[in-house]
Amino acid sequence: MQFQFRFLFALLFLGFTGVLSAQITSGTIDYNESFTFDFGDWMPKDRKEEMKKRMASGEFDRTGRLQFTADAFSYSQVVDENSSGGGRWGRFNENPDIFFTSIKDSTVTDRRQVMDQSFIMEDKWVAPKWNIANMKVGMKEIPLPTQLATSVSIEGDTLTAYFTPSIPLGIGPRGYGGLPGAIVYLKVQRDGRTTEYKMTTMQPNAELDMEKPADEKVITRKEFDKHMKRATEMMERRRRGWERSRG
Repeated sequence: MQFQFRFLFALLFLGFTGVLSAQITSGTIDYNESFTFDFGDWMPKDRKEEMKKRMASGEFDRTGRLQFTADAFSYSQVVDENSSGGGRWGRFNENPDIFFTSIKDSTVTDRRQVMDQSFIMEDKWVAPKWNIANMKVGMKEIPLPTQLATSVSIEGDTLTAYFTPSIPLGIGPRGYGGLPGAIVYLKVQRDGRTTEYKMTTMQPNAELDMEKPADEKVITRKEFDKHMKRATEMMERRRRGWERSRG
């Protein structure tokens, strides 16, 4: 309902859909981020059921904000001012990941966290090679014309997206884009983990505070992938340790 109210207000302000696509060259889009993943056999059954219920209730959902112009777009999670600020989530709030994509220069400048380290990953923007469905399959939940597209990212994630030609810019959450319209829904899946991004509100031609991150050590995508591989291997060793300790 919140999305519908703000979007319909924008429609009334701009007049009609034809004017809408001609005039929206900048603004913000908020997404609800939701997460599900396979806990495997290492977690006790009662704890696993509890976590599944908490995820289904949206307890771990977060809000991400996409800021965009015709030349660039940037995505990061919205800092929760009411958060207790403790533990791992507190550290993410203090220094959230930022995904900055220059459409004009076809480059990415992302601030990303690996374990307890943050880096600026700067490299070429590699947009997914999307397969756009021939049928005009839309989403009833979003009051915009939408089309379905699928792909596999360079990281090996399976992508399912709905985009809208009503916002004719190849933008989307977390640096995903390259479609003939803004992504309003995205599902990212790999190894039993699923993250969904669903548009909740849009503010066309809003005031932006979009800046390219420049406050950490700059590394290439190849170097970043090495850091991620080491972190994944470390987590896998910990998981095997937990399984052995449970006997």
